[in-house]
Amino acid sequence: MWFSTVGVIKMKNMTMYIVLVIAVLLLTGCKKDNSETNFIPKQPLEFTDDESDILDDIIIDDITEPSSAPEDKQEEPVVTGETTTKYVKLSSYGAILNIRSAPSTEEDNVVGFLVHTEAVEVISIEDGWASILYNDEICYVSEDFLVDFVPPYISPPSPSQ
Repeated sequence: MWFSTVGVIKMKNMTMYIVLVIAVLLLTGCKKDNSETNFIPKQPLEFTDDESDILDDIIIDDITEPSSAPEDKQEEPVVTGETTTKYVKLSSYGAILNIRSAPSTEEDNVVGFLVHTEAVEVISIEDGWASILYNDEICYVSEDFLVDFVPPYISPPSPSQ
C-alpha cells in the first residue's frame, strides 16, 4: 500500500511537470515575431526573354501613346565628367546640410539635404560651393562641410537627469 501511494504522487508530480513544460513550449511558440523591423527591401524582379513572350500574348485595350514634348524643350541628360567623392562632416547630432538649386544661402532654393557621413560625388568646387548631381540636376552644397575621408560618427546626446 505504501509503494502504490508514493507511485501515484510521483506520477501526479510528473504529469504536472509535463503539462507545465508543454504550456511553456506553446507560449514560447506563440511569441510575437516582429519581422518588420528587420525588413530589407529587395530589387524588383526583371523579366527574362521567356517571360516577355507571355506578356506579348496579353491583349491590352485603350493604350494611349505618351504625349511628346516640343522639340525645343526636350531635356538632355546632364554630363558631369569626372567627379570626386567627398563626405559630409557636421558638428552636431541630427544636423543636416542643405542641398541648393543655386550657389547661395537663400531659403527658397533648398531642394534637399544630406546627413553626417553621407557620400557625395562632387563635380567641381568654385567660390566655396561644391556642385553635385542630385535628382539628375546640378545642385550645390557649401564646401565647408565636405571632407575627403569618412568622418567619425557623432554620438546622440545623453538624456539629462
